[in-house]
Amino acid sequence: MDSVIMFSGQGSQKLGMCKDIYDNFYAFRQTVEEASDALGFDVAKLCFEDGEALSKTEYAQPALVTMGIASYRLLEKEGFKSKFFMGLSLGEYTALVAAGIMDFSKTLQLVHKRGLLMNQHAKAGSMAAVMADVDVVEDIVKANQTHGTLVCANYNTPMQTVISGEKAAVDAALAQIKGMKEAKAVPLKVAGPFHSPLMVEAAIRLKEEIEGVVPAGFVAGPVISNVDAEVLATGDLKQQLFDHMVGPVHFWQSLRKVKDLGIRRAMELGSGDTLVKFVQKTYDYMDAFSIETAFDLEDKMKIVI
Repeated sequence: MDSVIMFSGQGSQKLGMCKDIYDNFYAFRQTVEEASDALGFDVAKLCFEDGEALSKTEYAQPALVTMGIASYRLLEKEGFKSKFFMGLSLGEYTALVAAGIMDFSKTLQLVHKRGLLMNQHAKAGSMAAVMADVDVVEDIVKANQTHGTLVCANYNTPMQTVISGEKAAVDAALAQIKGMKEAKAVPLKVAGPFHSPLMVEAAIRLKEEIEGVVPAGFVAGPVISNVDAEVLATGDLKQQLFDHMVGPVHFWQSLRKVKDLGIRRAMELGSGDTLVKFVQKTYDYMDAFSIETAFDLEDKMKIVI
């Protein structure tokens, strides 16, 4: 059965993620050691012992890329190949590496810098997850843009959309939602208004850092992009990653593309099962599962220690 491999974004990291696989598979440990050499700090210690550092954007991002790629490489070593790859936000970088489009070590260095830039250059703002029909959320966003920049930032499922923007605009939207029966919202603890035009300064700086990391003559690859929910076509990957930082994540629309491609199995690698839950809420007939432990490898992939 053809599969799509999914990689989660920032916020899914947790202390001890994939520790069981790390302990039991040398091939997995090799990738983690490669990551440590590329970054100049101990990624295993970061992921398994240092929860305070792991909560910081500049460390969480390379940690998640490492766990995702180490997991996929292990599956590859056992003979598994995926037809397509996708990720949520940061997870798209992991997908680009897994698909062979970007270099692992260079991408780790890039996302480490990406995290620093997001902290340094994000303008003040906030985000909130809204549980309502997507059309309702888009109407709420339009109604409150008079209070400042406000956009839909993450289309997670048809019934869950994250909004992002200036605090006054997000607060106004939350106040409106409070009086609605058909919607509810949860403010998110984030460092800035991610995936909004307020990230443009960080995106400009990131575009400068991307030089030499992405292929100069990018050729289409098997990654379904957050930017437009389409399979990546030949073009300017540097511009694509710029747009990726300032524009919305079209996750459930990407799942619709997966469906249209005839794929019925989705596997989440790296940390947790957030994306699996999104799949189940969007297309409950799809076979969706995550790989976090050696037991998962044996149970789902028939890989034994």
